Amino acid sequence: MRKLVLILGLFFTVCASAQYTNKITQRLKNLRELAYSDSLGLFREGEEVIRLVRGTPEEAAISDVYLYFGNYFYYTRNIDRARAYFTKANKQAVLTKNRHIQDLSIVRLVFIDNEEGLNDNAEGQLTEMLAEAKEKKDHENTLEIINFLGILKERENRLQDAIKLYIEGLYLAETYNLGHYAGVFRNNLGLMKLYAGQFDEALVDFEKGLVIAKKENEKNLMSHIQINVGLVNLIKDSTKTALRMFNDVISHSRKNNHPRELASIFVNVGAAFNNTGRPEMALFYMDSAITVLEDHNMYVELTKAYLGKTDVLLRLKKPSEARKSLERVSQLTDITNNLEDKSSRFMMLYEIEKQEKNYKAALESYETYKSLKDSLNELLNSKVVQGLQLKYNVQKKEIELEKERSKSLVLEKKNQDERFIRYLTIFVSAIALILILGLVWVLYSRKVREKQELFSQQLIEKIEEDRSRISMDLHDDIGQSLSMLKSKIASVKTESGEDEKILESGLSRVIEQTREISRSLYPSYLEKIGLVRSVASLSENVQSSTGIECSFEITDKVEDLSLNVKTHLYRILQECTNNTIKHSGATALKISIIEKNGEFTMIYQDNGSGFGSKQQKGLGILSMKERAKIINGTVSFDDKGNKSFKLVLKFKS
Repeated sequence: MRKLVLILGLFFTVCASAQYTNKITQRLKNLRELAYSDSLGLFREGEEVIRLVRGTPEEAAISDVYLYFGNYFYYTRNIDRARAYFTKANKQAVLTKNRHIQDLSIVRLVFIDNEEGLNDNAEGQLTEMLAEAKEKKDHENTLEIINFLGILKERENRLQDAIKLYIEGLYLAETYNLGHYAGVFRNNLGLMKLYAGQFDEALVDFEKGLVIAKKENEKNLMSHIQINVGLVNLIKDSTKTALRMFNDVISHSRKNNHPRELASIFVNVGAAFNNTGRPEMALFYMDSAITVLEDHNMYVELTKAYLGKTDVLLRLKKPSEARKSLERVSQLTDITNNLEDKSSRFMMLYEIEKQEKNYKAALESYETYKSLKDSLNELLNSKVVQGLQLKYNVQKKEIELEKERSKSLVLEKKNQDERFIRYLTIFVSAIALILILGLVWVLYSRKVREKQELFSQQLIEKIEEDRSRISMDLHDDIGQSLSMLKSKIASVKTESGEDEKILESGLSRVIEQTREISRSLYPSYLEKIGLVRSVASLSENVQSSTGIECSFEITDKVEDLSLNVKTHLYRILQECTNNTIKHSGATALKISIIEKNGEFTMIYQDNGSGFGSKQQKGLGILSMKERAKIINGTVSFDDKGNKSFKLVLKFKS
């Protein structure tokens, strides 16, 4: 029995622990999304998770919380605080042996240091970490590193290498059902196809990525992809559609303070206004984007903004201002070394020089543009992209076939596990329920049996006692009186009528005795004369028949009580006086009933010898307790060392 109880305790402890772990996992998932959408909710929820897991087996989750705090500050371009939280996440992960977050925080630190120009060996470090993540089968870190490596290679104009990485990432994300990363790599591939001029193919990738982001409820990813979908629509002259999508994203970006995202939208909206013949509005949005980006030193995005501004100034026929804007582009491309931006710069320079009618310089600028563009096309050959895409499609087909082959095995294994857990749960629950019900039934049955036996004995004794008392009363009082009447009637032989008087007097006495017996069985006069006078009558009878000095003090408010309550009070007093007369040897008793704030207190006290153990367990005491319960009262007995008896009954009207 003891072993079974221990097994049940262990089972329920494991279930509770699993439920707690699932709750923490869900809260961490919510934190991940809050890092992109709700700073107030992020820090409130994050601090609550830290409080919950501190000092528990789930303490490793603290490093996750710090990582999400770091993500928030990175997206809001507070790089110093982002770096501080990534470092804090790493230290906490080391303490709690959370190797996954330990590696992930290092990846974040390597990337932002490279972005800030503080780490020239980021690619080498990330490549080493990628090999380790693959070996440990840490799929999330593998995909995170692949994404960062792809971005680094894009910055170095190694576009084919970037595409290979993005396709590999998409393949792994879909293989291991990691929806977030599948959406990220779809978006990345769409951008690469957009740069290669494959607008329709890019739109397909963006739309697939958007479906994934909506399914995963990744609002931040949805915003990024919507910007790119709007850009495709802008290029394809669907300006109204593009503006509608940009407006949806602007409110989200402003609300969540994402400067990079907001600036990108401003650039695209400015381009849309420029294409629709509203250059003044376009210039306003371009300047807004430049202000945001200059504050955060985001050089890649800033280059796009200045190129957009230059294009607007050309439309406004302001070549000198356009040339100043383009000088800033030249400074930025020296930093970013982005071939696409460099080629766009020379294309813009060509347009400026045409407006200035400097045709020789314009020709030289155009030839430089053409040379850079050809180099870019070689790096980003559409056939190469298509070939890589074809390889990915073949791999995807192989994955689907493999999934189909193993699907039945996985389902069977899953069904077996579910059946086992279900049967085990039912079995353990049934055993626990049977044990609990059995224990309750045994205790209940024993208690009921004891009460029934006690009650039966006391009831039989009381019935016999009442039968004896009634028999004696009838025999000693009424019987003798009737016998005497019979004798007198037989012996009296007078014609004076005295025999009728004697007979009338005797019969009156018999009638009165009968009434007394009736009153003791049912005090019907309570309804007629009230409780106060009934108690007075009871006291008078006790005093006249026993010589016990009786006194009482009763508030008139008792008469406002119901007849049922007054009857129970009278019966309790009857039982008390009977006990006093029969067992206590008292010479005096006192009855009081007082009322205060709607609560009544009845006190009965005598100066007798108290009551012994037999009286304490008697039916009289039990009946008084039951009557007190009926009127929703509480009764207590004070037996002071066999020197007196005191009853205190409290109840509310």
